[in-house]
Amino acid sequence: MDMHERLRQAREKAGFEDAASAARRFGWGLSSYRSHENGQRGYKLDKAIAYGRAFRVSPEWLLFGKGDGQRKPVPLVGYVGAGAEMIPHDDGGALDEIEPPPGVGPSAVAVRVRGDSMYPRYMDGDLLIYDSHASIYDANGQECVVSLPDGRAFVKTVRLEPGGKVTLESWNAPPIHGTMPVWVAPIVWVKRRS
Repeated sequence: MDMHERLRQAREKAGFEDAASAARRFGWGLSSYRSHENGQRGYKLDKAIAYGRAFRVSPEWLLFGKGDGQRKPVPLVGYVGAGAEMIPHDDGGALDEIEPPPGVGPSAVAVRVRGDSMYPRYMDGDLLIYDSHASIYDANGQECVVSLPDGRAFVKTVRLEPGGKVTLESWNAPPIHGTMPVWVAPIVWVKRRS
């Protein structure tokens, strides 16, 4: 199988019906992406990394066919509840693995909602998937998993305030004003309980 055929296969396994829907979802130029997928033009490592991240396969498999080309599952790393505080799995491992939804990168992880502390936004059993950490500026106005200097983690909407401090807002808890999170990671997918 050639690299363009592996790219097409990865896109299909990721749940994108056609090249246009994948290009639109990830902001890629359609003619360029199509030419990579139909074999008119090859692609280099930087594109293989971007495509691999988008479709949750390794860039080495896309470029060289090394490995099996299987989509990586999303690890479930903890729970969120009790006032929307995140409770990580203590040993750094995964509690479970879930089938990745379309378009989440290979570093994505999930937390499961416990209880009704975030109702009506999230229900008991929902999965919140977040990916890469973002800058405060990029996360401004977005709902994120947020890690604070005291070790607590929450699901909050990030609001950048004048002077560089941050206010963290949520549905059912008072805002946390004037803090500076250690990291923020926007929620990229919500998988509703079945």
